[in-house]
Amino acid sequence: MPATMRILGWKAEGLRCPDHEIDCCDANGQPHGISLIQMPNGTGKTTTLSLLRAALSGAAANGTWDRGRVRELRKKGGDAAEGLFELKLTLNDKRITVKMEFDFETGRVEYKTTWGSGQEEGFNPPFELRRFMNEDFVNFYVFDGELAENLLNKRHTDAEQAVESLFQVHLLNRMADKVSAYWDEQTRSVTAKDETGYTRRKNRLEAWRKRHSELVAERSALDKRLAETSGQLIRQEERYKREITKEEDRAKKIGRAESIADSLRGEVREGALSLLDEMRDPQALSPAFAAAMFELKSGLDRAKLPESAAREFFEDLAKEDECVCGRIIDDEIRTVIRTRAKKYLGSDDVNVLNQMKSAISDAVGQSRTQAAAALSENIRHVAGLVTNLQSAQNDLDELKHAAEQTDPDVAKAKDEIDRLKADKDNIEKELRRFKGKDDRVRLDRISTVDPERVFAIETIEAGINVLEDQVDEVTNTRTLRQKRDILTRIIKSAHERAKKAIMAEIRDEANARIETLMPHNNIRIDEIDRCLVLRGQSGGSVGETLSVGYAFLSTLFDRTDEHRLPFVVDSPANPIDFDIRTNIGELVPKLTGQFIAFMISSEREKFLASLKKASNGDIQYVTLFRKGASHLESKAMDTPLCVTTNDGFRVTGEQFFNEFQLDAEEV
Repeated sequence: MPATMRILGWKAEGLRCPDHEIDCCDANGQPHGISLIQMPNGTGKTTTLSLLRAALSGAAANGTWDRGRVRELRKKGGDAAEGLFELKLTLNDKRITVKMEFDFETGRVEYKTTWGSGQEEGFNPPFELRRFMNEDFVNFYVFDGELAENLLNKRHTDAEQAVESLFQVHLLNRMADKVSAYWDEQTRSVTAKDETGYTRRKNRLEAWRKRHSELVAERSALDKRLAETSGQLIRQEERYKREITKEEDRAKKIGRAESIADSLRGEVREGALSLLDEMRDPQALSPAFAAAMFELKSGLDRAKLPESAAREFFEDLAKEDECVCGRIIDDEIRTVIRTRAKKYLGSDDVNVLNQMKSAISDAVGQSRTQAAAALSENIRHVAGLVTNLQSAQNDLDELKHAAEQTDPDVAKAKDEIDRLKADKDNIEKELRRFKGKDDRVRLDRISTVDPERVFAIETIEAGINVLEDQVDEVTNTRTLRQKRDILTRIIKSAHERAKKAIMAEIRDEANARIETLMPHNNIRIDEIDRCLVLRGQSGGSVGETLSVGYAFLSTLFDRTDEHRLPFVVDSPANPIDFDIRTNIGELVPKLTGQFIAFMISSEREKFLASLKKASNGDIQYVTLFRKGASHLESKAMDTPLCVTTNDGFRVTGEQFFNEFQLDAEEV
């Protein structure tokens, strides 16, 4: 069934953002095509976006967020015990309300969902929207610059999964599951030759299947944790770098120390590679090898090999009527010559020996100790470089350590990095349990193996195949299972082919949009895997990355008539060059039926005019800022459509929106 989702508005109370209520609808109650929410940095844009994601996905339901994370959302300086975020939506014109009630004392969030018959406890969206209202998919239509960057990183984003969900390609996998379920049902209904044996084998098979499902789910959860932890680690390292270089003098010292360490690190790397190349030559490892090689060449020279004894000489001689000594060669002598010729060298052997002698002469002809001496000297040189690198690294570490000792912000960032690295190592260690085969498990004795003690997924799958054979044996369903396997392979093949074709279409259409956005830039998508893989490069500038993200997501949301979703964007044009801003503004109205953007005043230039022209004027302008900006407060209160809350102002209207000049909250 086709589904159209629209955001009607939201309300926030007692949270880190100013108390506010946003209504995204016009006078007729219909959602605006474009809603622009202007909020200075520091006002709570990030908080509001996080709350929108959580309300759309149920991310904080059932205690998923820990107490610390919940309490961080309490209003700064506030002592309220409770907070509220309420999101209003429509699905095919039917209203849905999702409430998040925050209890800061217990550190918990409770959801309430209202639609259809009334209010329900928990996060319970309509069935038609559930595949779009989950934490993984919501990030694709509540979009920020971080997601744009993550679209190019397979450890952060599964672009492939988003495509499968939107175009329902994943239903083919469900079909394969149904085929397997049918085989299970048939084996239950077939009269077994040995009812007791059948029950025992069937129970064992179910235990192994259950174990497989548990391990796959556990691995998937760990993969997700690893991706999240890796992303947090990258952001924390960037934060550490910002904090440690915020003082100009300290930044210069650390910069110089890093430059010296990086230069020495490069020299050590090049020196080590050169040493490895030298050590491939045996004469460089020891003069004894050089002496033995030289003696081999000398022995060949003394024996006058290979020039004097080529096998072909005897073969040619056997064809003659007379020997070189003048004797007649008859058939018997001819046979003897050919037989004895096998004891002598052929032309290939001659070439090899000649090349070997030349190589030995080049390597050790002048000196048997020179190569080893050169290697020893290079080893000493690289060892010196390593010592210098260690000294430079120690100097750098001392500067950082001093900063960590004197600056609490630097110390906090470093502690968080250490914690995240430890978490990452632990997760990677846990993931290694699922890889490879468990050599302790003997499949011919599968009945004696406890699946709960097996962690290698490949071994579990092999065990399931053996156990299915055993069930077939007592139910005479081997033919049916073979048919199941054939049909499953066909379905999986269809899934891969359909996915590949759709990915190729989306890639080509996205590249066409990228060319429109950046006509003088060669950045293009090469393929869509777990992430977007760029052609011939691993990444681009911030503006390029965001433009690629727009092109990809607009292709997703603009090419299907079945499902239409809102598109919520943070800072739609801030890091983008002016010439590209105009193109982005022209593209936005084509992205989807509803576009909601959070922006700052400096983004208006070269973006707003083209956006307004392309949208035919269907734009809602809202400015939201915290109390404290005195020169703006009086002007806001003189505006007819101004609403004042406990800690903020909300002004609706284009004129105030365009005249507002405040990129960051005043401290």
